Amino acid sequence: MWTAFGRPHPRKRRWWETPDLAVFGLHHPPCPLDDLERQAIPLAELGLGPRGAELPQALHRKLQESQRQAREEAATWRKSEARYARQVRAANQRRAQAARRPAPPPTPVPAGGLRCTVCGRALAPELAKAGRHILC
Repeated sequence: MWTAFGRPHPRKRRWWETPDLAVFGLHHPPCPLDDLERQAIPLAELGLGPRGAELPQALHRKLQESQRQAREEAATWRKSEARYARQVRAANQRRAQAARRPAPPPTPVPAGGLRCTVCGRALAPELAKAGRHILC
């Protein structure tokens, strides 16, 4: 006897937010239009349960393992997304705090004007903080 498993669905944009993550691993029964993975099962290995025929334990474990991997990967993506959101919030808070802080007063210009500490020539006000020319 043959049975078919649905192959994992493609993981498209924000797939980890899907309510049923089992479809991103091997799944049974397959969804309509799924790519199929066929598996031969001896009739003697099929079990009988309240909902009908049940898969053998080895195949059931294979399905569970595939689905577990998909759930773990989804959890990793969710954690990553939450970490990114926290970092963005923290950066926005730092930016807002910096905007509320008053700008420091400009440094006073010495009586003789700004001079390079290396070569002694006149220094542009933009370079006052460094105290020297870029190439000195």
